[in-house]
Amino acid sequence: MADSTLEQRLQSLQHENQTLRQEVERLRSENKRWARLAGTDTLTGLPNKISFLRALVPQAVKSVAQTKKAIGFILLSADNLGPINEAHGRIAGDQVLKGLGEFLKTILPEELKLGHIDGSNFAIVMPGAPLEDVKARANMLRARIRSHTFTCGKTIAKITASTGIVSLIPQQNTDEKKWLETLFGHLNEALYKAKSSGGNQVQTVTNTDIP
Repeated sequence: MADSTLEQRLQSLQHENQTLRQEVERLRSENKRWARLAGTDTLTGLPNKISFLRALVPQAVKSVAQTKKAIGFILLSADNLGPINEAHGRIAGDQVLKGLGEFLKTILPEELKLGHIDGSNFAIVMPGAPLEDVKARANMLRARIRSHTFTCGKTIAKITASTGIVSLIPQQNTDEKKWLETLFGHLNEALYKAKSSGGNQVQTVTNTDIP
């Protein structure tokens, strides 16, 4: 009789535990949904892709509209998160990614806006920056990341980063959605070239490539 009661109690506890896990997962998903709506990436605490494209970029474009100055963009991605995830697990990889976001935030001046776009990709907008300034900034970031040590679970990790860059003078009366799609298409192409050429480098897209 006692064994039967104990077994029933264990089954009840297992059921309660499963219910709690499901509720935790539901709340986690709900928090992520609200964070997306609020424009914040849950892992890094940075502006997410929606916030970056719909708020930060338009603000930057508006800030240079009257001056006819160029606006620079950097698309930066960690090169070797895959092996880190395989060796130490996804949680450790996310810890490195979060650390990268925090590190970028500390070394970038406040006037440069930073966002976490997706995966290992971060974007930076530089109002009033010509191409040579964007390239210099991207190379500085690349060098600083390479020399930095990131916490990775119970150990530490070293990573490198590749970047695609562009600087252009925004044209008035352009379709904003189409303009952003074209811009990030070129940035992704430049980033792919950087990674496929061995990583830890900067690839450029000139302003003549974007209307």
